[in-house]
Amino acid sequence: MATFPLRLLSMNGPVFEGDVAFVTVPTEKGPLTIEPGYTNFIGALSPAGVLIIGTGRGKEYYAVFGGAVDVKRNQGVSIYSEDVNYGYEIDMARAMASRDRNLDRIAKHEDGVDIQRARIKLAKALVRINVKTLSEGGNGAF
Repeated sequence: MATFPLRLLSMNGPVFEGDVAFVTVPTEKGPLTIEPGYTNFIGALSPAGVLIIGTGRGKEYYAVFGGAVDVKRNQGVSIYSEDVNYGYEIDMARAMASRDRNLDRIAKHEDGVDIQRARIKLAKALVRINVKTLSEGGNGAF
């Protein structure tokens, strides 16, 4: 199986470094799968999405929030994200509470509530729930 080096970095430092068979990144236009030999490419990640890494051990799932991907043919891929959550480390109860809280804020539409901020937080919570579900073998929305 052909592989390539991947570096996944967040604002807090390295999250993943190693050889992978593929990586699927969330972009504004939808998921993009990068495999060995992919052409040079620089692109933006979506504000909130699922990142999938194919390793010799199977698939690993991450929630990523904003950032960029830099593909250098025959050199590897670097992914820079503002925030990254590894699927197994996501607290499902906390993500579900955030989802419910922000759904409630949006539905009530009370004065003084920043609806746009609530929508962003809701999107992040939904991605975290999806990634946690996928990491545990469930069928996510991806």
